[in-house]
This record gives sequence, C-alpha cells and structure tokens, in this order.
Amino acid sequence: MLHSNLNFKRIIMRSIYFALIGLFFFASCSEDILEVESSTQISSETFWRTESDVRLAIDGTYSTLGDLEQNYIYHDVMSDNAYNNYPWEGFKAIADGTHTDSDPWAISGFWEYCFRGIGRANVVLDNLDDVEGLNDDFKKSVRGEALFLRAYFYFKLTDHYGGVPIFLESPKLEHGQMPRDTKENVVKQILIDLDEAASLLPATQSQTGRATVGAAKALKTRVLLYNGRWAEAATTAKEVLNMNYSLFPSYRELFMEANENNQEVIFDVQFKAPEQGNFNILYLGSFSIGGWSSIVPMQSLVDEYEMTDGLSIEESPMYDAGHPYNNRDPRLKATIFVPGVTANGIPDHEGEYTGYTFKKYTEYNEDNVVPVVGYPNTTGTNTIVFRYGQILLAYAEAQNEAVGPDQSVYDAVNAVRTRPGVEMPALQTGMSKDEMRQAIRHERRVELALEGTRYSDLKRWKIAEDVLDGLVDPGGTRVFDPSKHYLWPIPRAEFDIEGTQQEQNPGW
Repeated sequence: MLHSNLNFKRIIMRSIYFALIGLFFFASCSEDILEVESSTQISSETFWRTESDVRLAIDGTYSTLGDLEQNYIYHDVMSDNAYNNYPWEGFKAIADGTHTDSDPWAISGFWEYCFRGIGRANVVLDNLDDVEGLNDDFKKSVRGEALFLRAYFYFKLTDHYGGVPIFLESPKLEHGQMPRDTKENVVKQILIDLDEAASLLPATQSQTGRATVGAAKALKTRVLLYNGRWAEAATTAKEVLNMNYSLFPSYRELFMEANENNQEVIFDVQFKAPEQGNFNILYLGSFSIGGWSSIVPMQSLVDEYEMTDGLSIEESPMYDAGHPYNNRDPRLKATIFVPGVTANGIPDHEGEYTGYTFKKYTEYNEDNVVPVVGYPNTTGTNTIVFRYGQILLAYAEAQNEAVGPDQSVYDAVNAVRTRPGVEMPALQTGMSKDEMRQAIRHERRVELALEGTRYSDLKRWKIAEDVLDGLVDPGGTRVFDPSKHYLWPIPRAEFDIEGTQQEQNPGW
C-alpha cells in the first residue's frame, strides 16, 4: 500500500505536463495555423492513444486539486476559529470584510483553479472513449474519478460564489462568454455526476489517493448537507457509515504524516515532499520554531473546548481561571499549543499574535524535537478532505434536522466524543431538537477545527453576521455585511472578456 501511495504521488508530479494539453484546444481555431508536429508540445493527434496518456490526463486533474487545496487550512481564518496577520496571503481581507472582486488569490485564484480542474476533467471525459484497448475496470474508474473531481470543483464554486456557468465539454473560447446558471442547477448537475461516479468507482483503489465510491458518497453527503436537504443527506451519510471505515484511535495522530491514509480517511489530497509538498508546517508553525505564524487560533476557539465533565468553561465547577487549560477536552491540546507548554523543545512557547499556535497538521509536539522546516521547504502531510468522523457529524446534523434527536443522532455524536484518546462524556439525554442542534454545532467546531468547514458552516446556518460582524481580532474589528458577504464576488477579470454575459453577485 505504501509503495502504491508513493507511486501515485510521483505520478502527480509528472502531471504538470498535462497543462500543455490546453495548448491544442486552440490549435484548430484557425486554418491559417501551420500544422507542424512539435517535439515539445502535446497535441490531440499525438496524445490520446495509450493507457499512459489517460493516466497522465486524470492525474493532471488531481494535480489541480492539489493546487486548490494547498491553502485549505486558510479557510478557518475567515471564521472565528483563526486569525491571519498577513494581507498578502489572500484571506485576511475576506476575514476583515474588505475584500473586492479584484483580490488576486482567494477570490480570483480560487475561481481559476476550480474551472481549470473542471476543464481538465471534461477533457478526460470527452476523450476517454477514443482510446483503444483500455481495461474495462480501469476505464470505469477513470470516468468515475473525472466525474467526482468535476463535482468537487463545482461544489467548491457554489459554496463560495453561488450559481456559476456549467461546462460539460472540453474548454472552448466561447465558454468565457457564457452566463451563470442558477445554484440549484449547478447542484443538480453535481448530484448527477456523483451518482454516476458512485456507480463506476471501486470501493478501494490500487493506488491510494484516487477517488472511491466512498469519496463520491461522502461528497454527496456534504453537498446535500450544505444545501439543507436533510433527509437525503442523512440517508447518504448512513451509506458511508456502513462502508469499511472507522475512527482512528488517536485524534492527535490522525493528522500526522506517519498515519496517512488510515481507516478513518475517506479521501485526501496527496502531498509528497519535496516534489509536491505543502506548506502547512510553515504556515502553522510559530516564528520561534521556524514557521510564519500565518494561521493562529482565536481565543473564542480555545474557549469552545469543554471541561472533561462535559460542561462549558462558564458552567463547569472544574474550571480554574488560574489554570485555564487543565481538565479540558483532550482535543484542545491535540489541536493547539497553549501558553506555558514546550513546543518542539522550546519552553514556554507562545504564538506571536493571539497567544496560541496550531499543533494540528504539524509534526511538532511538546515532548519531541523534529527538524525545523523553513521556507522554501515543504512537508508531505496529506490534506484530509473527507473522513469518518466528519460523516458521523454530518449524519447527526441531517438526521436531527429531518426527524429530531433520535437515538441514532446521539450514537453518532457520542461516537466522536468518546473515541479513544478523547473520551469525553456522552451527551445528556432528553435534548430538544434545538438543544441537539447547538450540541452538534459545538462538536463540529472543536472536532473539525482547521479542516476548512467552519466558515461554510457559519454561512449555511445563516449566523455569519451574528458571529463574525464586530468580531475583534489582533488586527482590528471584522465586518460581515449580510447583504453581500454570504457570497464572494465574481472575479473582475471575468467581466473584461469581450461578449461576456456574466452577472455579478448582489452588493458587488
């Protein structure tokens, strides 16, 4: 399994050449272009011939996913979970509410990467049947993977921009002029893609990191959950829970490189240092241990972790303001370096901006010393997109909203709370639907911290203005304007295309 995983990561490296495929989209637009077979550029006539070509093409689509999710952990800085001090990294402006339709990365870059991935997936789907001699199982899997990836990119677009143009064919120049479709229609297409993908994909892949039927069902669960289709989301989540996944026995070690692709992981973005690593440990590490402190926890996230008796710090008699981090939910110290601890061999480490730094998604611990990873070095820890614990909480939320807090809702939440290494008390019985809703929202915040869900949760629950507007962080006071900030603006560059029929989101 390890050998196959490393092979897949190496294949992703080669997929940079797939970017060249885009060149042949325009090669036939004019009969005046000299038709010369190039030794350095890929054309439609020389490419789609072998299984290796197909593998290179689908791996190029995965590579775009890696590009997109390089900044996965930054999504928490747009929420009340984390703070980012550096405007040039692209997300601080969104957190502050000062972003515009011209912001380069978080607004424009996100859009570009998603449509690049959609275009590459469409190229695979359009050309797959033309390659002769492919094994049927391989062909089915590749088609399923392309559909899954296209659905993933479209889902990310709807989550941030709402309705977007729907492209179901290889890129053409006229696509830049197409109008936006409704969010409802985009979601409809996403679900069509995912249902077909689930019918084609295997339960396991010979190369770890490729999409499986579990990944397709997990994405479908999230799409349904984020769109308030509670009964369908609960049903789909239950299908995933009945698959061959389970909770990893250590919450802290779940996110470490040594335990990648364990039994809890349903789908993750594969990274391998130094060929295509990520900068997580650089972004998250404190200056004092060679990092940038780009993403640091907010006090409100720290306060969210309960005491070991299952009560909040406001309610529990166990809470001692003089020793505020004692007797807390173990996930607190598994996620965050609190003041007064040793971090990577450095005593009394504190974050530079909020007094805290993140431990999750780093190799740093209190009782070990690992080599400092400074720029431009990278680390190979995968980014977990879907895992069993997430699906338990998705099921609990959807089932509670659909039918109320039945025993299956308690069972799902308690499975997360009482997992080995966490072992928090089970929820109190007899909750109302609203009480259970609040308990699940709490659980999502602490269990999924730094996993890119909090910002979207606040928006889909329609409480973002209550939580974010007026929130004070080390940089000032944040603004969340509900008349415009529930959606990002369509990038300004889209309106510079001659003949475009794009329409901007309200307020922008």
